[in-house]
Amino acid sequence: MEQSAIERLVAKSPEEAIIDQICRDFNLAPFMARTYFEQMQRYFERYLNLARDVGQMTFLALSATNPPGRAVADCERLAITLTIDHADDLMALSQGLAVLRQGKIRRLTEEAHDQGALLTQEDLARLLCTSRSTIKRDIAHLRTAGTAVPTRGQVKDIGRGVSHKTQIVGDWLAGYTFSQIKSRRWHTVDSIARYCSAFQRVVRLHVHGLAVAEIRRGTGLSERLIGEYLALYAAAEPDNERLNQLLSAPAATTEQPAEIKRGAWLS
Repeated sequence: MEQSAIERLVAKSPEEAIIDQICRDFNLAPFMARTYFEQMQRYFERYLNLARDVGQMTFLALSATNPPGRAVADCERLAITLTIDHADDLMALSQGLAVLRQGKIRRLTEEAHDQGALLTQEDLARLLCTSRSTIKRDIAHLRTAGTAVPTRGQVKDIGRGVSHKTQIVGDWLAGYTFSQIKSRRWHTVDSIARYCSAFQRVVRLHVHGLAVAEIRRGTGLSERLIGEYLALYAAAEPDNERLNQLLSAPAATTEQPAEIKRGAWLS
């Protein structure tokens, strides 16, 4: 799709309309307006239980606790929230329909897995209005690239790949700029910044001695993603510039630098 058409679609999103209105009402720069918008969004989710956003839907999926081989008709189902439309989709669309579809597959299966459910290839075909053979081909492409796609038909393969969020944070640790990651991974700069910020929170909480279960409660992230982030942290070189900057900067909660002795970081 032409870039001009992509830009028009971005401008039509409810998020951009609200951010633009905040800019006008309070005479703020777009960056500050976006920051306030995201903070208020978190407040609404926390205090008013308004967790479902524009572009999301409730979907009845198979629980991950169902054993392999059980007939679908006999399986327990869970009501989960899936993001059908996201700003990242417009970035992917600029690369073509196949990239858009694969990005959605990656996001939908991860969201379902994080909520204790597993989507089938038939579910994905239904949600994305395409054929099962196309979904099967896309999943094979993603898995070949090392991306986790936890569908019901591949339960035993869950965990062999890493999530796209972890890949993005890995790029950041490797020294790529947000703009470079945007081109590599077809995600918006806002999404990339959000994933890196979540990684930073996980690492700081880990450094201060919190267990994975406590980090999950404090951040709302899944234990699987926290585990991937901590694995990235553990694998980082002691002289990794960005990791050292992260841990030597004052923490927002304490205004004190985190401990930067490498031996104290890992248990």
